[in-house]
Amino acid sequence: MVNAEFVDALASDAAVPGGGGGAAYAGALAAALGAMVGNITAGKPKFADVADDIRASVVELDAARTRLLELIDEDAEAFSRLAATWKLSRATEEEKAARHAAEQAALVGACEVPLRIMRVCAAVIESDEFLANNASKLVLSDVGASAILAKGALQAAALNVHINTNLMDDAAQAAAFNERCENLLGEPCAAAQKIYDEVAWALHGA
Repeated sequence: MVNAEFVDALASDAAVPGGGGGAAYAGALAAALGAMVGNITAGKPKFADVADDIRASVVELDAARTRLLELIDEDAEAFSRLAATWKLSRATEEEKAARHAAEQAALVGACEVPLRIMRVCAAVIESDEFLANNASKLVLSDVGASAILAKGALQAAALNVHINTNLMDDAAQAAAFNERCENLLGEPCAAAQKIYDEVAWALHGA
């Protein structure tokens, strides 16, 4: 059942997959854990009143998992396009200018993909918030695990935005990407940490 192929590729000296792909993979695991919580809870008579809402959360989490797995490849493709610009010839001034222009264009895609990863991870955390308040206490630890994994994935993806904005000539464009990144970090990270803290307290702090 273990997908060792991706993990082995991540550990290798290959440029891809890298941090963005790792973030997407962690986010997919978070979504899967959340879906498990919903699937276990929805069939229990005790939760009949919220079963439809829980099933709706599972649908959303399944979609998030699928999208995050797709984003692993999208991140690799975006980085590969960027890396390809660094191999272009710099023999003449014209070639240097063309290489630099190609790099600057590729940096946009290299920022867009981790931002997509962040948006999906934020949605996972939103589903976790509902499950934390409505799911079976028997899987409470899994809700906390899902939330903190999603938070880590969100933060890891943010680093991949910042490393690329640092290379941008266009300061306004870089600032716009950074602002989008910070907006996606704020509330979701706080919500995920709250879920984790409350679960941890419920399990061993009482």
